Amino acid sequence: LISSAVASCGCTVANWPRGPIAAGESSKIEVEFDSKKKSGEVTKTVTVTSNTIPPKQVLTIRGTVIPKN
Repeated sequence: LISSAVASCGCTVANWPRGPIAAGESSKIEVEFDSKKKSGEVTKTVTVTSNTIPPKQVLTIRGTVIPKN
């Protein structure tokens, strides 16, 4: 059971499954990044808290923002 998925800044939003995920099953955490006013290399994190061991995992998202000309 995922109790939260908290992004490292306001430009990144995580949406996680609110219901239980059975053992052996999988689901998705969707992360949306607003690249406005950003350029170059970016690194964002999402801290996921759940009923697993360890209870917190940090997901890292890396990318390159290429501004429109």
